[in-house]
Amino acid sequence: MNLDSLLPKELAGHFFGVGSLGEKDPVVPLDYVKKLKLPYAYSIPARQEEDMIRQFAVLVEDFEQLGTFILDVDIHSYREMTSTDEPLMFDKEHGHSSYLMIDGSSYSFFKTQQTAPATMCFSIRDSNGKQHVTRNMFYFFQKLMIRIARGQVEHFRHACDNLILCQDDPGLGHVFEAIIQGKVLGLSLNEIVQKTDDIYPDSVIPAYHYCDDWRQLVLDGWYPLWEGKPKLVHIDVIRYLPEIGEEQAEKINLFMKQGGGLALGALPNTDDSYSKPILETLQFNLSQSFHCLKDSGVDLGLLKRNAMVSTQCGLSGASPELSRRIHEESSKFKEMFLQTIESST
Repeated sequence: MNLDSLLPKELAGHFFGVGSLGEKDPVVPLDYVKKLKLPYAYSIPARQEEDMIRQFAVLVEDFEQLGTFILDVDIHSYREMTSTDEPLMFDKEHGHSSYLMIDGSSYSFFKTQQTAPATMCFSIRDSNGKQHVTRNMFYFFQKLMIRIARGQVEHFRHACDNLILCQDDPGLGHVFEAIIQGKVLGLSLNEIVQKTDDIYPDSVIPAYHYCDDWRQLVLDGWYPLWEGKPKLVHIDVIRYLPEIGEEQAEKINLFMKQGGGLALGALPNTDDSYSKPILETLQFNLSQSFHCLKDSGVDLGLLKRNAMVSTQCGLSGASPELSRRIHEESSKFKEMFLQTIESST
């Protein structure tokens, strides 16, 4: 791996799979996901066991014993979870691809993902209906995800030379808003970002998927995505066109100079968003994004070396046919990426 960037140079411009697929059979995607430059552990949300919350929370004793996404934690369970860093790994029923993809296969690069603790807190409630967005419960879920991250490293280490671990955090925007409104006491955005960054084992290439308006994630001039731990950051550049201020552009440039990379969500993730072929859609959205970034002051030379191509978010809302076509067309993404960024400079 090139030491001046977290993103291996072999992967620049290639497809970064978010994780979820619009399939029903977990065996079907094996053929088209294994062919990628960056194969990945995918989830099938059509199977309720592979929901992005349930998949990991099932490792907590008594989860959903009292209802869907319900968890009551007593002092014994709390201490049991937080007193050790012993690795944990979900079973095949809750993550088929994590077992199917490595059954006799080996990879130079491989990506897996898990849900970040802020989203776990936001999505799970106690039996009284109260969300677990508290300092103590954030620490509980942080410890859970630390242990799962270590379990994933142990699980995949014999099958791949380089493991990218992505934390998916669709709930952070809601938690951030609650903090700003004073609804969350004793837990700051700074602490959430720092403790989320602490989850990554030293042996992985860290990545992060933020689903909300990434342009607005700023607090008192501090940009968590660009000023936290350098990582590969996935952002939606369709819904949130990258029209940003000079200050944020400078933060992104420094972020890339320090080794950080971007996964540009430039492809729609639902069938009804495609009025033109996939490659034509990609070219248009990349061109629009590159011009916005350039006009804002982002260095496209750095971006050319430090970016990949992705969908807006996961493909769980896409048809199986669209999921397959995107993966099949992805062998042409790098050429399209390079052509488009060069014509934009």
